[in-house]
Amino acid sequence: MKAPLKLLLTAALLMPLCGLAAPKNIIVMIPDGTGVATLTVARQVKGAPLALDTAIYGLVQTRSADSEVTDSAAAATAMSCGTRTYNGAVAFDVEKRPLLTFGDWAKAQGKAVGIVTTDTIVGATPAAFSSHAVKRYDSDALIEGQIGSGIDLFLGGGRELLTPERADILRAKGYALPENADALAAIKGGKVFGLFRDGSLTAMVERRDKPCAEPTLPAMAAKAIEILSQDPDGFFLMIEGAQVDHGAHAHDLPWSVHELLTFDETVAQVLAWAKAHPDTVVLIAPDHETGGLTLPRTKDGPGERIRAVRAATAKKSGRAKDWGVRYSSGDHTGVDVFLAGNTPAVRPYANCEFPKAIAGREAQTLPELRGETVEENGVTYLKTPDGRKLRANYDAIFVKPTGKWYARTAE
Repeated sequence: MKAPLKLLLTAALLMPLCGLAAPKNIIVMIPDGTGVATLTVARQVKGAPLALDTAIYGLVQTRSADSEVTDSAAAATAMSCGTRTYNGAVAFDVEKRPLLTFGDWAKAQGKAVGIVTTDTIVGATPAAFSSHAVKRYDSDALIEGQIGSGIDLFLGGGRELLTPERADILRAKGYALPENADALAAIKGGKVFGLFRDGSLTAMVERRDKPCAEPTLPAMAAKAIEILSQDPDGFFLMIEGAQVDHGAHAHDLPWSVHELLTFDETVAQVLAWAKAHPDTVVLIAPDHETGGLTLPRTKDGPGERIRAVRAATAKKSGRAKDWGVRYSSGDHTGVDVFLAGNTPAVRPYANCEFPKAIAGREAQTLPELRGETVEENGVTYLKTPDGRKLRANYDAIFVKPTGKWYARTAE
């Protein structure tokens, strides 16, 4: 096939760029907290170009509705739901109304949906693509919302949240519950809810010198694509490399760098898969930058920073000055972040433009439900006029501050 004709056919498959149908497969990848300085160090530590180097083509603005510096919840909500919101909101707008997430939108389109993270599964980023909470640390509401979402695949940390009751509900819904890398590798299809550790997964810098039974981000991403791509209608997949951010908050450069190198390995395999499946849009961007990392000249000459980072084998193995770097903040910063992917025509200039740029969709609030709120055995339900009994979080969204109920999906 001649190159111009191939480009025309590919463009025809990616019609959301012109405001028509969404692409068959959508993969959003988020290296949490990553700035360009971390990219620079990661490239130097690797000693070769990154997969991201050939994929970056723009910048994304990251502010939230109430601050020039976003938190992860507001940023992920913008990327998932298509509107800016207040810091701390998970798929809620500024008026505390729940929004249609990218995951729930994709399910409504008949697509398979997956959420993959190296954080706990109820971390702000994976949660904003799959659940709802007025406040980001409402872990019970978030995990129950994820269980009730019908989303096909969840892989990450947070095993402590999977109580016996919640595990039983998942099994009744047909989910496999793998607890280690071998169990995940053995799964060939179906629904999966894999939580491989309490809290976040073990950092890559800690895995270098000891065995670890948890799957890596590349392994989780590969398995997610293997399973989700079996759906003839395509899939939506969110992949988060969460711990670049964790290392930056801790001012631990090796932690961030080894997480980013693992994320970049995942990028390489995802882009290779997408190249073989041209009806796939891959969009990659951090939710924000963390730490305000700068790279001043080192006193010990060229290469000293790289040697020091390569030598580190555990988190908190030193201090910023030991690696010849400086952090201006222990928190997020308000700088723009890079935009990368396989389709430069998909070009959101702000994080809240992701859904429109990829799938031509605007932000959408979920419909309010009517009925009577009741408490039974410590559980909150809505009794609707048509005789339904909806359990809070699992079946419908209950907003405690307003006392209102909302459907989980658009009706």
